Amino acid sequence: MRNNLKSSLLLALVLVMVSAIFAVSPARAATTGSVVYSSATETEPYYSRAVKLGNGNILATFTRKFPGNAGWAGMQPFPFYQSTDNGSTWSLLSQIDPNAYGLNRDQQGMTTLYVLPQQLGAYPAGTLLFASTDWNNTVPQTIHIWRSTDNGATWQLHSSMAARGTAGTQRTWEPEFAVTADGRLICYYSDERQPGYNQAIAQEISPDGGLTWGNYQIIIGNSADFNWRPGMPRVVKAKNGTYFMFFEMLGAAPNFAVRFKTSTDGINWGSATDLGNVVGTGIYRASQTPEVAYVDDGSANGRFYVRGMTDVVSSANKMFTSADYGATWSEIDAPLTVKGSNQSTPAAWSGTLLPLNNSLLLEVNSVKVGNRTEIRSNIAQINGDSSIANGAVYKLVNQNNSLVLDNAGGGSPAGTQVIQWNDLGLNTQWWRLNYSSNGLFRVTNINNNLLLDDPDGSTAPGAFVQLWTDNGLDTQQWKFSYQGNGLYTARNQHSQLLLDNAGGGAAPGTRVIQWTANGLDTQNWKLVRTDTEIPVNQLESFNIANSFIRYQNGEAKLDGGQYSAESQWRIVGGLADASAFSIESAASPGAYLRHKNGKVWLEANDNSTLFKNDATWYIRTGLASPWAASFESYNIAGSYMRHRNGLLEISTLTTPLDQQDATFYLK
Repeated sequence: MRNNLKSSLLLALVLVMVSAIFAVSPARAATTGSVVYSSATETEPYYSRAVKLGNGNILATFTRKFPGNAGWAGMQPFPFYQSTDNGSTWSLLSQIDPNAYGLNRDQQGMTTLYVLPQQLGAYPAGTLLFASTDWNNTVPQTIHIWRSTDNGATWQLHSSMAARGTAGTQRTWEPEFAVTADGRLICYYSDERQPGYNQAIAQEISPDGGLTWGNYQIIIGNSADFNWRPGMPRVVKAKNGTYFMFFEMLGAAPNFAVRFKTSTDGINWGSATDLGNVVGTGIYRASQTPEVAYVDDGSANGRFYVRGMTDVVSSANKMFTSADYGATWSEIDAPLTVKGSNQSTPAAWSGTLLPLNNSLLLEVNSVKVGNRTEIRSNIAQINGDSSIANGAVYKLVNQNNSLVLDNAGGGSPAGTQVIQWNDLGLNTQWWRLNYSSNGLFRVTNINNNLLLDDPDGSTAPGAFVQLWTDNGLDTQQWKFSYQGNGLYTARNQHSQLLLDNAGGGAAPGTRVIQWTANGLDTQNWKLVRTDTEIPVNQLESFNIANSFIRYQNGEAKLDGGQYSAESQWRIVGGLADASAFSIESAASPGAYLRHKNGKVWLEANDNSTLFKNDATWYIRTGLASPWAASFESYNIAGSYMRHRNGLLEISTLTTPLDQQDATFYLK
């Protein structure tokens, strides 16, 4: 990352909903979790790390100031915050001041935090290691390590490693610890010191728990291509014994993609020029500064969860997951909503995904809030290929009749019975799911802030479900159990009865009841996220690097304007067909790319059938790359958007060059 970062500029999305009948919801904002750290004077904290301690508490740390360069000043000691309630609240536990050890804290950053899983040398399981990278050119080593034997309450300098380059200014970055299969501590890091390499990922091994280091080896890098800049290694070990290293890769297509490689022992990773596999679904992919979690959820392979800083995803709420060791990936809700940033606003810059158990995933990350970046945390209940983010807003769609859970009217008072209705897109049908404990959620209607409730604590099958003020009782606690295919049952904690649609094929307006579990689809509910944020993308040419689709005087063209407002797009539901897509200008909402007379133009939607057809596209897997996209015209089958002589047009494709011209990376 650092000074080579070429992040996407994401434009703010403002959602305004006005209704004469239904109140405007104050709760459609993105899920931003609990505050770990916020400061009016230190507005750019980043690089958050978190671990679970042996006593069950969570310890988190971060770098307090951004960016890291040779001239910065004003860094304060590294803080360590502790949570005893799964990340809901945090308190300052301790600090490390590098100045107290003869080091310059203004030249420290990009830290890591690690708990020894077993005894290594003289240090027992549970010993904490904290490491920082040092870019002070007068210091002989570039990585410093501290240890704690009391869960982070106190610290002492443990060792230093990674000698500075011969020119004195070359540096290392981003240390990451693991234990090798033969029981030695290993440190992976990004290395700028080696002749011929822009940057490589290297490793060193310690035989004595991190006191001394050796066995230096480059494991990812290419001295024959100075564009290569692999970095940000994150390593986890799966239950089959395989080590997985996830890293960002700059300088190889698809640029900035998060990739992974595997090792049987944590030491041997194959050829250094083998870049492994990309994390993503094809068009969508993880990008930059990976955060990674592996959960043994009882399935055959366990499950990986991965997200990056500037992910190309269908929503800023999403992360990637895989249950087949990375062979395939899908998108699910992430605990936090974070948006990629540029170097002046370090939101989402290298956070941590931390499994708390096999069903809860904590994220600690930097989140842009107003005019500052804050360190925040949030949890999600993970359920295989689905998840429920704490505090997120969902529609509950009944599997049997496809009707949604509804509060029966804007501003409905306490005691109103809950019904099902057709999906109106109104906040009477939006529900915030707040995790409480032991797999239980409170379900709050966004329109009136009343909770889904078992009236009077009834245990009788057939009792109607109501809305009520928050009373803290178990009548307002619901356990969501995953049934597969995005479907859940919701069991009331007090009655132990399930939320039910009151009969197969129940009509709109039917009141919702509780009933004993019967395995029928009337008790299955699909959770559909409503507080999603459509990301802003750039569309980069596959065969002309750093050239992007933009518009000028209404004409669509291709040039180097990545960061201009005219090159920012939202991929939205198709104007002519919701199963297809339209490409809306982020700078000019309501204006879309459409074809006309063989050329591609940006024009405002006039709501005509012809415009909607011309402005609708099928997104196909990239004709020249599986990690890119091609856009086929909705109403002229076989014709694709492509560039020619710097302009955008549609045409049929007959040659490999045609296919390359019609292929674009989403960024």
